[in-house]
Amino acid sequence: MKKINLPYTLVDLQPELSSFKDDVIAGLGQMPKTLPAKHFYDKTGSELFNAITKLPEYYVSRAEMEILHDFGPDIAAAIGGQAHIIELGSGSFEKINQVLPFLDKPAAYKPVDISISALQDTAEQVLKYYPALEVTGICADYTSTLEFLHEDLEINKTICFLGSTIGNFQREEATDFLQSLGSELAADGQILIGVDLKKDTSLLHKAYNDEKGITAAFNLNILERMNKEMNAGIHADDFMHHAFYSEEKGRIEMHIQSNKEQFISLEEHTFHFSKGETIHTENSHKFSISEFIALVDQAHLEVDAFWTDENEWFGVFLLKKP
Repeated sequence: MKKINLPYTLVDLQPELSSFKDDVIAGLGQMPKTLPAKHFYDKTGSELFNAITKLPEYYVSRAEMEILHDFGPDIAAAIGGQAHIIELGSGSFEKINQVLPFLDKPAAYKPVDISISALQDTAEQVLKYYPALEVTGICADYTSTLEFLHEDLEINKTICFLGSTIGNFQREEATDFLQSLGSELAADGQILIGVDLKKDTSLLHKAYNDEKGITAAFNLNILERMNKEMNAGIHADDFMHHAFYSEEKGRIEMHIQSNKEQFISLEEHTFHFSKGETIHTENSHKFSISEFIALVDQAHLEVDAFWTDENEWFGVFLLKKP
């Protein structure tokens, strides 16, 4: 662990992160082939995702921002005063800035992200507007470790998990993860979580297959990471973005599909791709309100408050211990 003192504190847990190279070798050796979605977010990937959030087809960020903006005072009142805010997957400053102005004397803000550059940008933006706030950035993969939460024993610990990332987990994994977060809360702690709700499948398809092809570039950027970090020699035209909604599983699936039969050499490893074979890169589960409440119940938590946008496309839930 490296601790860096700037105008804010930055704790770098990167040595504890699983290696991109190790995950690529392991994932391409499986059948079917798969890669963890967390590896989307190198510098280029983070920039592409920020561009996705501004697309007209990508309702997710827009709907969530509408909720945070319209109900910011209500959300802040439900969180309460002198809160210690810990934001998982903080990304940009935009989401949390819809809530911070309304909080009553927040005690501290701790953004957690796998991208150290995104963390630095967020910390600097927060301090620009809230110079008296104690800010500690944590560079960590929260799907692998929650060690950074163990030190937070303060009153009114609020874990923010916005952006619908809970949908990237398998259902059982989502339950286990929420239960793990709940175990880090004292009686007055809470979780503020964003959830993408079920809706017309045509809207879902457009959101993950935008006309400008930015989502495709975001998905395929993981191949560029292989080229840069593993000298893979992959030709972009040999693969394509493939995203679809599965009614049966209630989720969007993102894949990278091989356009031909080919072999990919990664260091001392060689992987065969049949024409049409895919690398499964991400799931994004969608929930009905009742489905998500049931999942929360299975995690031994309860919904204390709930807000949604005008179209009821997205939900923000406040969870507490029973």
